[in-house]
Amino acid sequence: MPAALGAVGRDTTADGSPVRTEPLLGADAVRVRLAELDAAARTQLLVVVPDDRPDRQPPAEDALARGVEVRALYLDSARAHRPTLDHAQHLVRLGGQVRTATALPIRMTVVDRHTAVLPLDPDRPDTAAVLHGRGPVAALCALFEQLWQGAAPLSHARGRDGNGMTAQHYALLRILRSGDTDVVAARKLGVSDRTVRRLTAEALEVLGARSRFQAGARAAERGWLH
Repeated sequence: MPAALGAVGRDTTADGSPVRTEPLLGADAVRVRLAELDAAARTQLLVVVPDDRPDRQPPAEDALARGVEVRALYLDSARAHRPTLDHAQHLVRLGGQVRTATALPIRMTVVDRHTAVLPLDPDRPDTAAVLHGRGPVAALCALFEQLWQGAAPLSHARGRDGNGMTAQHYALLRILRSGDTDVVAARKLGVSDRTVRRLTAEALEVLGARSRFQAGARAAERGWLH
């Protein structure tokens, strides 16, 4: 076993199906294992990319060449981040499907609906865990499908609606209503603190509010925060 890999854990689901977890420690170990899993994919790759780091974009070119279905979810902010946008558009040209969402909960890659790669520690991007087992991975597939349904195809513009708000404005108001700080909101939306302040100011202007609390209350009254 390579030194970068931790001990492989084994367990079973309620129906006796085997479940294995495989920790990956170190950026090289994560990168190599992801490449191996991409190469092993036979039917489908589902990818969630909750940040704009160009070194963490899904490769997937070889999988697409083999006829594997590739669907990738990016943040809306990727539309304004040239390296990420270029990569996403490249995947689409090769036959992949790409959508964007205002917020994404976790980075993950699901291979053939029976293997998933997840963060081992969200604060340490150089670690990951590989989860093997159709039962547990089925829940991640369901999460992906839910996110996918609420996301917009990359080819569709993300403009303002009839209320003068964008999807990012609504997402930010929901985040701030829960009491999160600008720093946390920026991380969840995949944007800078400065962008959060700009979006907040725009939302307050649209709602005619003088504070975040008032803006949240008015948005709720109008039924905007479902």
